[in-house]
Amino acid sequence: MEKFNDSLGTQLNIIARSLRVALEKELSHLGISPSQWMLLMALHEKDGQGQTELGKMVNQDNATITRSLDKLQERELIIRVQDQGDRRAQIVSLTPKGRTACKEWNFIGQAVNHKASKGLTVTEKKKLLEMLALIGGNMNGNGD
Repeated sequence: MEKFNDSLGTQLNIIARSLRVALEKELSHLGISPSQWMLLMALHEKDGQGQTELGKMVNQDNATITRSLDKLQERELIIRVQDQGDRRAQIVSLTPKGRTACKEWNFIGQAVNHKASKGLTVTEKKKLLEMLALIGGNMNGNGD
């Protein structure tokens, strides 16, 4: 039987939870959740995308995304408009206020990541990210 601490899933879960708690702590004074922050950062990287595509990018289900986007829209950080090519779909974009927030809040994630990767070389960090992408792909059926 595999030891608890030798389980890839266990270790990834513990680390993911620790990262989320650290990010929650850093974002708490802004009144924004890690899920909302991730959506903003994803939009900052690729603005004007469909809600479904955005959900795939951040690996969140449609109900969670909808709730988070509702809150971000209430704060005037994003806008949603109907996709001209598919009336059932919405295109999500940052507002000018949202773009400013992304620039100001990006450092928060960088600080958490810096703390988490302390002691890793640039090469080790790059390799770790490659391995995590492989694992994520395997779990999302890309390796079948």
